[in-house]
Amino acid sequence: MKKLFFVLMVFAVTFAVYGQQSSSREARYILFPPNSANLRAVSAQQAIINLEVFTQVARILVDNPQYRLLIDGHANAVTSTSQEETSALRPLSRQRAEVTATFIAEYFDIDRQRIIISGAGGGFPFSSTDGSQNRRVSFFFITP
Repeated sequence: MKKLFFVLMVFAVTFAVYGQQSSSREARYILFPPNSANLRAVSAQQAIINLEVFTQVARILVDNPQYRLLIDGHANAVTSTSQEETSALRPLSRQRAEVTATFIAEYFDIDRQRIIISGAGGGFPFSSTDGSQNRRVSFFFITP
C-alpha cells in the first residue's frame, strides 16, 4: 500500500508541475539549447517558462521539507548509436541535471542534500519535430 501511495504521489506531483498548461495547451518543461547544459542560452521566452517551472518545484520543496527531489536529465539522440549514448548523451543529460540542481539549491536556498541527480541520456524521448522536448530535465518528488 505504501508503494502504491508513493507511485500515486509521484504521478500527482509530477502532473502538478508538468500539467500546468500554457494558453497554447502545450506542457511546460525545463528546456535547454542543443548540445548544451547552459540555462542562460535559451530564448527569453523559454527562460521565463523555465523560471516558472523552477518556482513551482521550489515551492513544493519549501512547503514539504520532508520531500527529496530527483532530477533526471535528458538529451536528444541524433545517430541513436550506443557510442553516442555513452560518450555524449549520458554525460550531457547528467550535466543538465547537475546544473538544474545547482540552480534550485542556490536560487531558492534549498539544501543540496535533498536533491538527487540522474542522467537518462536519450533513453526516454518525446516525439517532437526538432528534438527540443528531449533537451529537458524531469522532476520526481520522493516522499518519506
